[in-house]
Amino acid sequence: MSDVNAVPEIDELIAQSLRIGADPRLVQGAGGNLSLKHDGVMWIKASGTRLGEAADRPIFVPMGIETTRAAVLETEDLVPYVLTELAAPGLRPSIETALHVLLPHRVVFHAHATGAIAAGLTAQSAARIRDLPGADVAVVPYAKPGIELARAVFAELGDDVDPERPLVLLLRNHGVVVGAADGEAAGALLDSVERFLRTETAPEAAATAPAPGAPVPAGDPVLLHPAGTVGPRAAEVLTGGAFTPDAAVFLGPQPFGREGAWDESPCVVGADGSVRARGGLGADEVEIAISLVDVARQVGGDEPTSSLTERDVHALLNWEAEKWRQNLKR
Repeated sequence: MSDVNAVPEIDELIAQSLRIGADPRLVQGAGGNLSLKHDGVMWIKASGTRLGEAADRPIFVPMGIETTRAAVLETEDLVPYVLTELAAPGLRPSIETALHVLLPHRVVFHAHATGAIAAGLTAQSAARIRDLPGADVAVVPYAKPGIELARAVFAELGDDVDPERPLVLLLRNHGVVVGAADGEAAGALLDSVERFLRTETAPEAAATAPAPGAPVPAGDPVLLHPAGTVGPRAAEVLTGGAFTPDAAVFLGPQPFGREGAWDESPCVVGADGSVRARGGLGADEVEIAISLVDVARQVGGDEPTSSLTERDVHALLNWEAEKWRQNLKR
């Protein structure tokens, strides 16, 4: 075993982290995670860190592959399986460690990509991913991140997963996972999935919208997107409740309301198709809100969309792993 700087392909993993972390259509805030397996060790992004920080600070945690695999379906306390002699201090493994370590692929990327999330909101659109060429593909019903998601994935895949075949998992109400032989291949596969699924360009930001990485100033609501951004279908999707884990955790059970619904929602959709955010909203919350507008604009047809249930939201908001990640911002 060796430290991260001696791991083959770590430079490629860092480069992919920076590229993906710079694209708000792929990840928002501290979301998304990448991993690389080498010489009995899996290096995985730490919980609460941003992919865009990969060049400035250690963001990857070393885990013993065999010991972690034996534990991940039994416990979410994975700190005991960190290889402390190789690890930077103060880092905790990603919430999604179970999925990364159980998949046999050398490199695994998980992104909260807007095209994939949009496709996963309806059964008909989700099924489109099965036509993606050049990879094994599965559509996974929503499950709470962590152990429950890992179990849901393998309920779809079974035990016979070929590590030599590129893999794409469309996680309904969550995002996308790709598995490949190396970082370059995984990055290319992620890009191909999004090209295949996206149906709209990113929404235009209003002149008053905060700069990337900045919060909404305290005070009156701020215009994020101008009139005409959100049509009737997108407004229906946005105001239908939280439809991803990040939406629920960062923006609550009702992230978007109709105009005037400030008591219930941190963001509102105007009758003219504009979008406003409540004053004082944090930078992560703003990034996620904008990405949800992007998602909603890509949902077509009239098939009912899936949102998280009240039970799903309660499980996320009372989950120790998410409480810990939220506390990192304070």
